[in-house]
Amino acid sequence: MNKSLNFVGTRLLAGIFCLSAHMVFGQTAAQIDAAKEILGKVPAAELGSTSAELVANAPAKERAAVAAATAQVVASTHPDLASATVAAISLRVPVAAPAAAAAAAAKLPNSAGAIAVAAANVPGVRIDDVRPAVIAAVPSQAGQVLAALARANLRSSLHPGAAGTSVTAGVSANSNKTGIV
Repeated sequence: MNKSLNFVGTRLLAGIFCLSAHMVFGQTAAQIDAAKEILGKVPAAELGSTSAELVANAPAKERAAVAAATAQVVASTHPDLASATVAAISLRVPVAAPAAAAAAAAKLPNSAGAIAVAAANVPGVRIDDVRPAVIAAVPSQAGQVLAALARANLRSSLHPGAAGTSVTAGVSANSNKTGIV
């Protein structure tokens, strides 16, 4: 993506959010339209990284609002990329994870559990911040969100070092990678 376009887009989006006196997670139609305009020019493969960059480049006080707007736009336009975008934003700006997860979950209530897990599994993100934000955004999916987070938490507590390991990591050297140990 062109650096100057990215810089202009970041400044435009940040400027729009600075004019807002709304609650941190609330966006106006104009703010959502600005995010749509910026992200509409981005290839689908770059939506997560561009969204994360927009959030990271926003003024500190506006990061949650920018995260919410970008996650909402991606969830609306590319629902299959919502969890990945929330994870990318969470990796880049962990404090914005609850806002991004809540906004995406509000647009995709049936995916609220997966979106919450995508945010909460990022190092530096507190599950105790993500859980209430997502549940507040989609109270009808509270059970799904709690169950998904419990399953994710259970797996990580059972196998603390297992994250990121591959399936072949446990295959013995004499198995010829056939899956037979």
